Amino acid sequence: MREFEILARGLFRPDQLIVTYNPALRMPTSPAMQQWMDTLWAQKVAAAHEGGIPLFDAPLYRFVDVEACVDGTLHLMLGDTGYKEYVTTRAPEFARGRLRQELGNALAVCSVVETSDGSILLDKRRGVDVYVGRYHVIGGFFERDRDNLENGQPDPFGAMRRELREETGIQPADIAEQYCLGLVYDLATPHAEFCFLTRLHISLAEVKTRVPEENEIKQLETLYVTGQSLRDFIKRNHGNISATGEPNLLMYGELRFGEQWLLALYDTIG
Repeated sequence: MREFEILARGLFRPDQLIVTYNPALRMPTSPAMQQWMDTLWAQKVAAAHEGGIPLFDAPLYRFVDVEACVDGTLHLMLGDTGYKEYVTTRAPEFARGRLRQELGNALAVCSVVETSDGSILLDKRRGVDVYVGRYHVIGGFFERDRDNLENGQPDPFGAMRRELREETGIQPADIAEQYCLGLVYDLATPHAEFCFLTRLHISLAEVKTRVPEENEIKQLETLYVTGQSLRDFIKRNHGNISATGEPNLLMYGELRFGEQWLLALYDTIG
């Protein structure tokens, strides 16, 4: 059973991404729902503190809608949410039976990062509150107070570059090109995620000399990519890759190795 749904896919440059942002587009709540979320959040914070995992509220962008248009543009509509709202509304006892529009729907970003000598970067998640022990690509949440253009518009590409600096030390000058590959929805921990491809003009050896700004990735792992090695990695680790990292890898594989590569792999992973 797949843990994700691909809502839009293609190859989109920054100028092909059209973002509409309305802070009034929030999750509908009631006093009873708010009280329930407050109680669960307090429990989650206490448990995270006891386990040594940092957990705090942060202002995030909320996914509302997306449409890939025939003119090659990707239209994205955003509202407001926060990490507290995401954590509490992803709980199965809350999310079960509710439409996506009734949830926090936080928006995150993630990217396959490809070095100049043909490897990609992977993280085996540790010290986090979801998907512990699973493989993931580089990523994080799209933050309202940090990831904006000078005119105040939300900047998903900027959010991805920030995550790269924080988690790997990769700088904008290291990036040869960057594309959005689409948007997916995590069905297991309900939220949306932008999937990117970041191609570097530095080698894997040079990447390993970069110093991350944060200590989130405990050990950076890598995979030298061929059509066979990527197929084997996904098949071998299906169910052990995060619900957004796997479609990011699949869309990257389709771009590099063609639609038949993707269709054949779909048949084997179900």
